[in-house]
Amino acid sequence: MKNITTFLLTFTVVFLCQTNLLNAQLPEGSFLLVSDITANVTPTSDYKILKFDNNGQNGVIFTEEELSWPQDILIADIPNEGHRVLISNLFSGKITKYDLNGNYLGDFATGLGSPTRMRIVNDVLFVLQWNDLSGPEFVLRFALDGTALDNYTDTGIPLSIGMDWDEDGNFYVSSYGQPPFGGNPAIPAQVHMFNSNGQYQGVFISESELAGPTNIWFDKSGNGNLWVIDYNGSSLKLFDNEGNNISTVVTNLNRPEGVVFLDNGNFLMGNGLTGLIKMYDMNGTFIEDFVDSNASMDANLINTNAFYIVPSTLSLPEVDQKHSAFLHPSIGHQFTFDSQLVSLKDTIHVYSTLGKKIDTLELDQSFKWSPQHYDNGIYFIEIISKDEQRKTQKIIIKN
Repeated sequence: MKNITTFLLTFTVVFLCQTNLLNAQLPEGSFLLVSDITANVTPTSDYKILKFDNNGQNGVIFTEEELSWPQDILIADIPNEGHRVLISNLFSGKITKYDLNGNYLGDFATGLGSPTRMRIVNDVLFVLQWNDLSGPEFVLRFALDGTALDNYTDTGIPLSIGMDWDEDGNFYVSSYGQPPFGGNPAIPAQVHMFNSNGQYQGVFISESELAGPTNIWFDKSGNGNLWVIDYNGSSLKLFDNEGNNISTVVTNLNRPEGVVFLDNGNFLMGNGLTGLIKMYDMNGTFIEDFVDSNASMDANLINTNAFYIVPSTLSLPEVDQKHSAFLHPSIGHQFTFDSQLVSLKDTIHVYSTLGKKIDTLELDQSFKWSPQHYDNGIYFIEIISKDEQRKTQKIIIKN
């Protein structure tokens, strides 16, 4: 009995260690972009975007071009260009544009009021502005070709630094807050609520609960809880759907800022001046230091503030639309592969937007595909021929 018990305990420990090891990785072939800033920021400071592999190792400099206190990173599918990395820059008031190798390609937008966070929803780019009462502080909207659309919100929120939507479409913005200076009134550290049309509904979380919020997000549990990184409060806090403080989930952080999510619910969060990027599970339980300050001689971290996971599918040159579409239509629930471009002997993989392989397809003579069991959303289809030639196409499944 003792030997069996020892075996089971050993097996359990090994299994759990292997499971944690798997959880502590990004999808195979993907990589992590990190905005790293100096300890004391100025318009002339050296800024850089770093790149790490899916294990948080082998850090290199992705770009140092045209950066001026970068605040956020995302990838947009630009019409007639393909996928481009967009970086918001607080000091210059610009959103700069790069290819997937980090080469600067020009400006996506200029003349903004110190842009911070960015989000793409339904092919529209939402941008927060930091301006501290000098205005404007409205949330802006852009088409993905860089055309300015309108102000999304009817009220400006100074020091805007985090945003998300709840399940009903209501929109929330965090304001970092600051004490009075130079004759200007104090700006309270709060989270504000708007309806889905951008009309102001009032303060959702008051300054009594927060010291300096940055990133905010609603969890996917369906209970409407809101997570808030409290930069000045050195913590990660959880609030219910009425803005009441449920708990302080993580404490003893050091200038936490920046968050990105994995498909399995784990998330990475920056720990400021410690030079660490920490991984947590969906409940806020610490897993490991995913990237530390000594991850690379070329990419030592100083003060992280934004991340983006680049899917493996986007590292393929075909995603830059150098090949003809092989799957028609590009949006829908019934698709047909072009038999002139695809063979029944080809390998066909389906990937999520984070580069996780979720399916391998087998075609019949009809070349038709009906993904009725898939959730609605964006997917990448990769074709690999017998001679290892690859083609990739983005589709939108809409059942």
